[in-house]
Amino acid sequence: MDSHWSKWFETSRDVELPERGGTFRAYETRRDAGPVLVFHHGAGHSALIWALLVDRLLNGAEPLQCSILCFDARGHGATRTDSEEMPLATLADDLAALVQHLYPAPHNRDIFLVGHSLGGSVVVDAASRRLFTGLRGVVVIDVVEGTAIDALSAMRQILRARPESFPSIEAATKWAMRNNHMRNQTIAQLAMPDQLIAQPTGQFTWRTDLFKTSPHWEGWFLGLSEKFLSVRAGRLLVLAGTDRLDKALTIGQMQGKFQMEIYPESGHNVQEDAPGKLAATLIDFWKRNQSQVVIKRFPIPARPQ
Repeated sequence: MDSHWSKWFETSRDVELPERGGTFRAYETRRDAGPVLVFHHGAGHSALIWALLVDRLLNGAEPLQCSILCFDARGHGATRTDSEEMPLATLADDLAALVQHLYPAPHNRDIFLVGHSLGGSVVVDAASRRLFTGLRGVVVIDVVEGTAIDALSAMRQILRARPESFPSIEAATKWAMRNNHMRNQTIAQLAMPDQLIAQPTGQFTWRTDLFKTSPHWEGWFLGLSEKFLSVRAGRLLVLAGTDRLDKALTIGQMQGKFQMEIYPESGHNVQEDAPGKLAATLIDFWKRNQSQVVIKRFPIPARPQ
């Protein structure tokens, strides 16, 4: 019984999107009021990596009255599509179609998009093309254009260093913890099963063949910085270290074009390593960018006669 998600989300369902050629596994918690926070995971991961962050948002010291949507992207987790080709525009169009299906306009809800790694590129691309109604904020977690593109040269070597298969889910989870694929045991136990497929031999292999996505790697990140800076909504960049900033973002940050938060205590998977702190940052970001915010101005005294 697929119930490992039920501690973290109210519902899990397969949403059929014929125009996108398949069904998308969506995990949701809905509220009648408040913003809608939509989360997009990174390459090779799945929606359940957001579980601890979602818990801190909904049940933390300062709970946020909001709706949550996390989903498995094309070629990942329990999502099944006719094509698993993953150019950036396709992933962004999938995201927009799913949100529009679940929250059709006019929905009168503030939409906030949150993306980690590749997911950051996806939410920025969708936002920059204005595919949403009611978009109020975009959050990018630990990815910038320059650093990401520089790292692509080492990507094949990193992938070759991974085991091709595992004898069990438990063995895969232990490997993930030992090799920093994941650093949070709760998330590793929860999310690793969705990253694997059981084979007739009894072995478990990777659900997403990242080698096959290599023609799209550069396209995932090329132009990310300029698109992020052009988004017509609140912009938040969360990084695990200042060394990840590239030139365009350094200039943009100095000009005050976006909010930036540095989490030096965290690794790449910020949502796993610092879920409480990230939840507080997202709640603060929502407060400052929600549609009901009124900017208070000091009254200007009348000019003396």
